[in-house]
Amino acid sequence: MNQGLFSYNNKKSPLHKIPALIKIVFTCGFCFFVFSKFSITKILISGIMALFLWILSKSGFQAFRKLKLVLILGLIFTIFKGLSLKSPFFDFQLAKEGLIYGYNFFITTFVALILFETTTMLEIQNDFMKIPVLNKTKFPMILAITISFFPEIFTTWEEVSLAAKSRKNKNLVSQFSALISCMLQKADTKRKALLSRKIFG
Repeated sequence: MNQGLFSYNNKKSPLHKIPALIKIVFTCGFCFFVFSKFSITKILISGIMALFLWILSKSGFQAFRKLKLVLILGLIFTIFKGLSLKSPFFDFQLAKEGLIYGYNFFITTFVALILFETTTMLEIQNDFMKIPVLNKTKFPMILAITISFFPEIFTTWEEVSLAAKSRKNKNLVSQFSALISCMLQKADTKRKALLSRKIFG
């Protein structure tokens, strides 16, 4: 059975054993590093770091297949970035900037994928509860639920896309409408669950 994008991959890998909080801090720092001032050295370092994490996670080549949509979006962005209404009609310098942004987006998404594949929401919540300032607050649970909401967007989109294919529905507008409707329903379900546990009460 194929796992959804950003879904937890229950494997025994060195990366699974690393505390969730360390992985979250690293991922945030990695994103800041990648999107700061551009340099060829930074591209090489970020690529090597991402590949090293991929090896540690034992995710296999399936991780790359999951991000094919990100690659396509990056290429589309690069092409549109290079287009110009003036002569010449394609600006390679602007296209280069688009390609760099596409790479940054792909490599940070890839690292985020590894984070979610090797960390459960319960681990994130428990690690935040170990922080003395937060262990007596409702913040750890709220944060874990908020973080879990992002993978659910991609998982729900896959479900909607499969349902549309089975019905031979190629209308992207209706698919996006279904996605928004499903996400609103899930958000409301989580809101009711939180209220029943008196998280906000």
